Amino acid sequence: MEATKPLPKGYPVNPSSIGDYLKQYRIAHGYSTFEISLELEVYDSTIYKWEHGLTEPTPKNTEKIIEFMGYDPRIYNPLKIENYELT
Repeated sequence: MEATKPLPKGYPVNPSSIGDYLKQYRIAHGYSTFEISLELEVYDSTIYKWEHGLTEPTPKNTEKIIEFMGYDPRIYNPLKIENYELT
């Protein structure tokens, strides 16, 4: 059996908002908030606010997030955490 590795710090185990899903995607793919902000054409502080539930993305930004990720995480989330151990 393959050993599991601990979850990365701040990884949302049970995402419930588009910000949680974005953070999960960002961490899983090794992006910084700055890199994601460039892709989505927003400030990196905006990414921080979405990921921490301080604000919600506008419908236009939600579309950008879905386009960037390649799927709507509210409907389908291919990221799996079974390779991580819950701490």
